[in-house]
Amino acid sequence: MPVITIQFIKDVVATPEQKKQLIIEMTNTFVGILGDVVRPFVYCIIQETPQQEWGIAGVPMPDLPYLTSEKHAGVIERSNSMMRGAIAQMAASQPQSSSPSSGGNDERADAIWRGNA
Repeated sequence: MPVITIQFIKDVVATPEQKKQLIIEMTNTFVGILGDVVRPFVYCIIQETPQQEWGIAGVPMPDLPYLTSEKHAGVIERSNSMMRGAIAQMAASQPQSSSPSSGGNDERADAIWRGNA
């Protein structure tokens, strides 16, 4: 039985109407890919975590001032920089293909990340 799980923060992300629409659309998308034969067996579950019972980078959420702060932007940028470095290191350790690169380092990193390099 296929199970589609959607996780939200309670009373922050979606209205009851939006949740109903998500259940319908997620099921329809799943059935559109796998065929109508699976429709009776598709479960779509919305799980809601209460506020202050989740966090990002060790900061209890939702802390909207933190999410929009320069401090959080710096955490994201440092993480992105480390990821770019790791991807570049992986690319450097792989044999170069015979076709020329179609773009810059960001495009190459994206291709590696998606397994298309």
